[in-house]
Amino acid sequence: MLEVNGKALIRGIVLFLVLYMIHVVFLPQLIGEQAVSSEYQGLLYGINQALGLATCLIPGFLAAKIAGHHGFIHGALVGGISTILTALIAMLWAIATGAKFFGLETLPFWLVINMFLSAFAGLIATNLEESGPEA
Repeated sequence: MLEVNGKALIRGIVLFLVLYMIHVVFLPQLIGEQAVSSEYQGLLYGINQALGLATCLIPGFLAAKIAGHHGFIHGALVGGISTILTALIAMLWAIATGAKFFGLETLPFWLVINMFLSAFAGLIATNLEESGPEA
């Protein structure tokens, strides 16, 4: 029977949500609109992509490290649950503020991508633990 560590999942999901908020809410506020159209647009795009990747990889890795087993499953669950939560939060935000909502048509794509990235990080975490220092 598959044993899922709830504490690991919760910590991974919370970290995903924090990184996602930094990525989506705070980063645009920090750089401002003038920077987006400036000569640094390529650099900002790179930072944006790196932060998006880190938002998936780090929580999956953390959840697997905390769980200590089934890293792929823990990572995938963190990525999937977190993606659905962020879509729900974005939808509620759009309804409450009248902001533009990206739509649900892209959710399956992001669900698969985020689950895979988080699961991959979880697999790496589990494999690092298993291969640990050999005496």
